[in-house]
Amino acid sequence: MRLRPYRKSDAKAVRNWIEDERTHALWCGNLLPFPFTEKDFNQYLEETEERRGNSSFTAVMDDGTPAGFLRMGINPALNSGFLGFVVVDAGERGKGYGKEMLRLAVKYAFEIASVQSLALNVFDCNKAAMGLYRNIGFEETALTPECFVFHDEKWGRCRMEIKKE
Repeated sequence: MRLRPYRKSDAKAVRNWIEDERTHALWCGNLLPFPFTEKDFNQYLEETEERRGNSSFTAVMDDGTPAGFLRMGINPALNSGFLGFVVVDAGERGKGYGKEMLRLAVKYAFEIASVQSLALNVFDCNKAAMGLYRNIGFEETALTPECFVFHDEKWGRCRMEIKKE
């Protein structure tokens, strides 16, 4: 697996990985409409890249097939990075691809972007994702309880961070 810069044509794969409304909310906090189109996704990425400087990456298998996606923003003033929109192909989950994609993202952040820490937010009900992040070395640094409403559920937002050793 490798990370490469996102291509607009990757939107089709990402859209197909978001199988239902709950998965969509867990993934993007409803920052995109559900269901979203490839055009919606690419437009959102372009706008946030322009406003915030976020970069998008696609994790691809050795044959070039997209297997995951994430965004990374770098804050030079704080010497830190932030991950968002982390997702792995639904058909490939549980095979270690998420772990490998995140390992590569952490390596990029620390070795290429030269930040001292990398953070992300995850909803506290997303136990699988939280377990994966912990396995990589992320630690919980803050919890905002019941800050997001999905139908009749209230989700907390957990901030997790990994620091360069």
